[in-house]
Amino acid sequence: MPENANPPQPPKAGQQGSAPAPQYAPGHVPMTEEFDRAKWTLPPMVPVVIAAVAVAVILAVVAFVNRQQPVMSGAITKVASVDQQGNTMVAVQAKINNVIDKQLWIRNVDLELQTADGKKFTDHAAPSGDAETYLKAFPPLMEANADPLHEELKIAPKTAYTGVAVFSFPVDQKAFNARKSLTLNIQLYDQPPLVLKNP
Repeated sequence: MPENANPPQPPKAGQQGSAPAPQYAPGHVPMTEEFDRAKWTLPPMVPVVIAAVAVAVILAVVAFVNRQQPVMSGAITKVASVDQQGNTMVAVQAKINNVIDKQLWIRNVDLELQTADGKKFTDHAAPSGDAETYLKAFPPLMEANADPLHEELKIAPKTAYTGVAVFSFPVDQKAFNARKSLTLNIQLYDQPPLVLKNP
């Protein structure tokens, strides 16, 4: 037997003969340890469904309370037109109602004409001074006479206003009379537009 051979050492007191259990660092847990029991670690389905329904009800109530409220109502009360060498000049009288406790301010007024063949034409309202001139120059338009309905017009809270706007379209009187629809679009500052239709 060689002299430098070390004889086996008996285990010290307190040491066990089997290998110690592995110790994992918190950030390096094996996936087998993390995901081996999914059916036991997921929450029960009934509380999850109840929570989802409760959230949906809360969102629906908030959406209903904060929905866009109408600020103006109205209707087209009269339409008068006159032929002008193949074009048609149109005066549209409308009654509009401010239904809120806040002054409304008109940004612009447009009119869309849809002819019988489906073509669409849009015109911006003539300035209020020009509209008065057109009404006086073309007597048939006086049928729709009222105060001017024009941009920058302010309508006081909880009041009604009847106004007239004048437009021109590149169609003859016959095509205008056979129209499919006439749509008055009143754009407001900081509010949704008011759209009035006249078939």
